[in-house]
Amino acid sequence: MDFFTQNLKCLQECDPELAKRVASQPFPDNVNIIRSKDGSPVPKIAGLTLHSQYKTLEEGERTTAEFVFDPKRKTVVYGLGFAYHIQALLHKQSGDLIVIEPLMTLFKAFMTHVDIRPFIPRVRFRIGETPACLLARLEPDDWNIFKHLPSIRVGEVYYNRLDEGLEVRKSLQQRALRVMIVNPVYGGSLPTAHHCAGALKNMGHEVATVDCEAFEQGFFSLKGVTRHPENAEILSRNFMNFMGEIAAAKAAEFQPDLVLALAQAPLTPDAIQKLRALNVPVVFWFVEDFRTLPYWNEIATSYDHIFTLQDGPFHDELRSKEVRDCYYLPQACFPDIHKPLDNMEKGIYQADVSFMGAAYHNRVQSFPRLLDLDFKIWGEGWNLETPLGQQVQNNNKRVSTKETVEIYNAAKINLNLHSSTYHYGINPDGDFVNPRTFEISACQGFQLVDNREDLSRMFKIGEEIIAFDTLDQMRAQIDYYLARPEERRAIALKSSQRVLLEHTMEHRMQELLIHVFLDRRTALDSMEKNDRDPLDYCVEQAGENTDLGQYLKQFKGLRTAE
Repeated sequence: MDFFTQNLKCLQECDPELAKRVASQPFPDNVNIIRSKDGSPVPKIAGLTLHSQYKTLEEGERTTAEFVFDPKRKTVVYGLGFAYHIQALLHKQSGDLIVIEPLMTLFKAFMTHVDIRPFIPRVRFRIGETPACLLARLEPDDWNIFKHLPSIRVGEVYYNRLDEGLEVRKSLQQRALRVMIVNPVYGGSLPTAHHCAGALKNMGHEVATVDCEAFEQGFFSLKGVTRHPENAEILSRNFMNFMGEIAAAKAAEFQPDLVLALAQAPLTPDAIQKLRALNVPVVFWFVEDFRTLPYWNEIATSYDHIFTLQDGPFHDELRSKEVRDCYYLPQACFPDIHKPLDNMEKGIYQADVSFMGAAYHNRVQSFPRLLDLDFKIWGEGWNLETPLGQQVQNNNKRVSTKETVEIYNAAKINLNLHSSTYHYGINPDGDFVNPRTFEISACQGFQLVDNREDLSRMFKIGEEIIAFDTLDQMRAQIDYYLARPEERRAIALKSSQRVLLEHTMEHRMQELLIHVFLDRRTALDSMEKNDRDPLDYCVEQAGENTDLGQYLKQFKGLRTAE
């Protein structure tokens, strides 16, 4: 019997992102289905059958008989097969299961031949996800693992890497890495660089930053020195070389275990090569749209690893240029900053609808339809002489991170329309999610966001976040949710819970480190385990010359009684 259509509808209700991925997967030609003696379907891959060809359910009971359940830990199953072992595990315990399976082709075959309704309430399927992503988001410290041995044989490389990732994650928890971050001179990726530094410090690592933003005024001053393009290019190149020398000097002094450069960091290929001479991983997080800022072409092959907000076509292009390693890593929030503000005086930030962002073409074209509302705009580049520009509250001045959080907290509805320089309204091919999406959610702000290809990877659309596909739908949703404050609050709370569970900057930094050091375990193991006095860390965070820092220093050398 073909269960696929029925199963897909069930899966869409509980995991729409996985449903979308399996629907786009061609029906597998590498999975053969045979029938066991009791009539049950059994998958066969690469000559290996994943279950008994005689009595599948009895085999499931037998192979799980010695597995010891622990109610305080998550039961995690390595290997899906056709889930006869999973049925047995569900009968033996009352809790939920997580099933990790690398092969989407096998999952499609499973969806075609097995009724998934008995599994849906209690099983979370994690299919085709990278080990680093799983280990960063699923808190593996409390995993109780059952290994389905036939699945392990078929996916041996993947499951070995997952086990190695567990060891790398544990090693990273025991070691304070020295991470040097190269900040951009200016722009939207600069706050992300600051959040990366904060997250890594929270994780116990030692962080040094190359504060390129300190040279912003000098960088822009160069543009007024000469009108000749050739001379301007020479000055710009010399500035980049100078910034590269600064980064190299900082690295020579700090001796990092890893160098992380953010998008628009002023590093030339020569500067990157000097950093790589330290024999530590030099990685790049390109938190921009690769179609809008194509300068990545000049530097992509210089880095050891490139992390990107987009995969698919971007990764195809990177691989065509023989980039060493490219990895999908979306944006995130930083809850130390992006959080609900209790008893906040909303004041000028209060509005029915708020938008925080720059005056990109599609926004200028789209927002006039909202002028009959209590609509406030915060950002840069707006024409203040137009009716739309009169809604701008900050006179086109830069909005601080603190103000941004207050805006997100105060508005009834935060509008989040991703930027485009050439679309009238919504980019139909938008394939990355901006940081604002996660930051608004972390503040427990309610938002309406234009639908993006990757949005369903992050949230349950319609339950944890509300998305619009057209400008007419955007306006209709604004009117609907303005009249329903309880619905807004319920959705905003679910959205906040999701980002705190899976989409913080600490999640992203942990995923990045696990991925990078999976192939550098020897180097990681050679680093000393943490032996730092926690009091030293507290003094450093407080500031050695602050009142709190001076107070804490008086306790150095003292030990509490055993």
